[in-house]
Amino acid sequence: MARRAQQLILGLGLSFAWAGLSCKGDPGASEAKPETPADESTPAAESKGGGDETKPAAALPDEGPLPTLRTGAVEPEVLPAVEAEILTQALEKGVEFYELRLPRSWQDADAVARIHIERPKGAVAVLEEVGGDTNLLLRVPASAGPVLDFVGTAFITADREDGRRWLSLPFSAKGSAKDRGTTGLAPRWASALAASLRGEGGPWWVRTPSHPWREFAAGRVAAMAGGATAAGSFDLGGRRPRRTELSELMHTTTAATSMQEALQHDRGLRLRGKPGPATVPLAELSGPGLVEHPWPEMIAALPDHKAGTPEPLAASTPADFWYVRFDDIRVLLKVLDEADTWITPVAHAMEERAEVRDLSGRYQKQLGLRRTGLAKALGHTVVKRLAIVGSDPYLREGSDVTFIFELHNAAIFESELKRHLDGYRGEIPGIVDSTLEHGAHEIAVHRDPAGIVRQHRATVGDLAIVSNSPGAIRAVLDAIDGTAPRLSEDQDLAYMLARDPGAHEGFVFLGDRFIAQVVGPRQKVLAARRQQALAALLTPGYAALLYGWLEGKAPADAEALIASGLLDRDELRHDDGEAIAFEPGGTARSSWGSPAALTPLIDLPAPTTVTEAERDAYATFARGYQNYWRQFIDPVAIRLDLNEDGDEAEAVVDVRVLPLITGTDYGDLEEIVGTQRIEAPAIDDGLQMVWAVGADSKLRRELDQAASVFGGNRDIGLGWLGEWVMLGTLDRLPVIEVMAMLDEDIQRPAPDQDRKQRDLALAKPLGRLPVYAAANVCNPTALIATLAAVRKSLNEIAPGMIQWGEHTKHGDYSIVRVGVDPAFAGEFREFAESIALHYVVAGDVVVLGLDPTVLEVMIDRTSAGQRPKPGAADGPQFVMEARLARERASYTALSWAMQGQANRSQAAARSVAEILLRGEPGITTEAELKARGLALFGAYPVSASGRADFSLGPQGAGDGVHGTSIAPVFPELPVEGSPIAALMSRLVGVNASVAFDREPAPMEPPARSLHTRLRVRLGSE
Repeated sequence: MARRAQQLILGLGLSFAWAGLSCKGDPGASEAKPETPADESTPAAESKGGGDETKPAAALPDEGPLPTLRTGAVEPEVLPAVEAEILTQALEKGVEFYELRLPRSWQDADAVARIHIERPKGAVAVLEEVGGDTNLLLRVPASAGPVLDFVGTAFITADREDGRRWLSLPFSAKGSAKDRGTTGLAPRWASALAASLRGEGGPWWVRTPSHPWREFAAGRVAAMAGGATAAGSFDLGGRRPRRTELSELMHTTTAATSMQEALQHDRGLRLRGKPGPATVPLAELSGPGLVEHPWPEMIAALPDHKAGTPEPLAASTPADFWYVRFDDIRVLLKVLDEADTWITPVAHAMEERAEVRDLSGRYQKQLGLRRTGLAKALGHTVVKRLAIVGSDPYLREGSDVTFIFELHNAAIFESELKRHLDGYRGEIPGIVDSTLEHGAHEIAVHRDPAGIVRQHRATVGDLAIVSNSPGAIRAVLDAIDGTAPRLSEDQDLAYMLARDPGAHEGFVFLGDRFIAQVVGPRQKVLAARRQQALAALLTPGYAALLYGWLEGKAPADAEALIASGLLDRDELRHDDGEAIAFEPGGTARSSWGSPAALTPLIDLPAPTTVTEAERDAYATFARGYQNYWRQFIDPVAIRLDLNEDGDEAEAVVDVRVLPLITGTDYGDLEEIVGTQRIEAPAIDDGLQMVWAVGADSKLRRELDQAASVFGGNRDIGLGWLGEWVMLGTLDRLPVIEVMAMLDEDIQRPAPDQDRKQRDLALAKPLGRLPVYAAANVCNPTALIATLAAVRKSLNEIAPGMIQWGEHTKHGDYSIVRVGVDPAFAGEFREFAESIALHYVVAGDVVVLGLDPTVLEVMIDRTSAGQRPKPGAADGPQFVMEARLARERASYTALSWAMQGQANRSQAAARSVAEILLRGEPGITTEAELKARGLALFGAYPVSASGRADFSLGPQGAGDGVHGTSIAPVFPELPVEGSPIAALMSRLVGVNASVAFDREPAPMEPPARSLHTRLRVRLGSE
């Protein structure tokens, strides 16, 4: 009975979760007074008449201090030292292998998760579980000298009643092995190392995250030790052929890391397939069967097809390029500064892998530009406006980027660019000046041998073009000359400008021709080939890192690496035979670029023929794309404005994607929300989400049917639901109290209670959690019938267990409590007293929540007119707003939550740092780690504070602020100088809205567009 009571307590809200999407009833129904059933406790008071009497919103209560988080370092518990037993020893190819057994001095449920060998130096130890025993398999390189004894530490993960912890077990071993010259020890060690590299074995919470290098290293070690048998044993469970299909490599932006993991798995095992002859003409490949929009009819149907603000620089942009325009270079630089300060670093910290590619630094160097001082030198008196354009979306891998400046003063502009280039000449050796001729234009080229700087410049009238790509600058010059299609001539741009007229500080456009090119056969085939070329470029560096892991030092040169057997000579060539230049300590380069910056697709030779495999792969991709998008390609327009008021600012980003055709996934969304529009009230604190509920909503009908079936009662349904529903939370202390008790990644204090006591401690703030759900009531009679039916159903499920009656009154309204009778709760009596559902019907609004004082605030807001209303025809259908106040619960909760997510990313970041630090023992500084990460991986890892100051010790990789996984350090949050601290110092509020707008053109099926708007309020730092 007690367990049943606990389940009912925690699940009470399910009976009321049918608030979804609703009905249009009798217009006068919302004014009807709900009748109270004679045998029921009053669930709601009468609706107040008049509507003129209002009350101010309840003030934020003074709830006392916020919870504190754990701070300081947590070292592992040190167990008594033990003597390990040396079981076997073998000498294979000049390398000593040993097998040791650790005496079990830990609990059976615990697991050894990491081994550190202090002596002999350079030994690589892995774990092998044999019949309940924990054995260590060690490889000792010849450079370690004679082995006299073993000294090390085993780190053990333990799951206890009060949480997970780490144990440290020192061990040593000395003497002779019982069995010498044992064969098969090396393959066993290789198999165990390969499994460890791929994160197999041990509790899930300490498993090593996947990484392309680990796939390569696992395969290479297994292939070297066991040949074909070992290679076959490391297949990806049947997934490898599917994941390495060419069609998977043709995805535009997704799964790049997983694709490289699959490719490196094959390369590690030396399973390199032959590409086959390219005998199929590229012209035979058919792109997705997407038809052209009827732009003339759509433009003619607009209220004023000439209302759009012209985009002058679109006349200098190729029609198949993406386009970004800023009216003032200072606005661009402000956006970039904010991005560098917190937007991009926070995004990196939130990512699963927490790696930085330094795109800003890469493209600045390639273009020969510097942001420092640029706004002052090239302000609005020098540059009238500028556009940034490019031909593909692969900015992370390597893309063409071209700046088009419209100048007021060409002399100052040229002088400033020369100053920037001169600065790079002092940093990057070998920059050579040359010229290219293109038609009547001369292109000045400034480039170093490695392609770090690759500036291409040309001037046409008052336009200055600066590009990192010869192919891109030629395309831009052709557009200026009118010898190639211009973006300004495309009707999709004309439609988007006239569809939402008005001038904006920033404008982004992705047109039909750009999207068609991205999904077309030329770019897709090249993108897939470039991914395969990247796998080849990564391989020499991966092999060098593996050499460092095994030998404890970097290889002297490429020949030493080949001699070790970790790299094949033919792996210094691409599949087409082109040489790859590589020496340890450097980076791999070829005409395809380097891991840090691949050659832009526009600068690669255009394929005229493809292999049969490429043809079939592209056909698979094209079918999938067409099935998803169904008919039209969707152009996208983004408008940006910055509104500044002293030290505060508001950024407004407006996005429209159109047209969305019935039958697509986007079109299906309108069936959920219908056509109803909403006007949401502003809030002073907390989070609020409001949905419009259309009478024509498909989801409303389905939920209504499901509610009746679930409850077994036809009176349970949504016939009472009106024009909107709302979810939210107030800015109250329990928000952070509950988070501090539930989220393991936010540095919560170590629990000092057993689990039952912790559950009870959680129940109290959970019962006061300031969340609420509200809905418009269009038929109070139907609502009363629904509530009565729910109450009846609950009594049938648990007779006599549910208390349902008036809790308090607030003004004229009754707040009703629904909860488990404490008398039936047994040992969970305190749960029943702490957690209950409350609701109130205030006029034509029903509000549900856990804390009755929250309902009082909502009653006051509703009485004061702070409630959603039907919106204008072009208004939103969903609105989300969040407001933050420093030192309040929501502000702190957001800060902790983001830091917690950053902490979750650290397993992968520390893993990458360890790969680099063990593979290149000479890395000693943060700058060296960044440089080697970019050279070998194209990215470097960052800590939860946004830095790359990792070091490697016995407990693994860690940093000075957050420590290691085994010995974590908990700093004060937010960490001073971190991206999260920068964000929290700026963010004041966010407002986002979504709508599905019907387009005016008479089309069959009807066309609609997705319209979203985001407002970000930034305060002073």
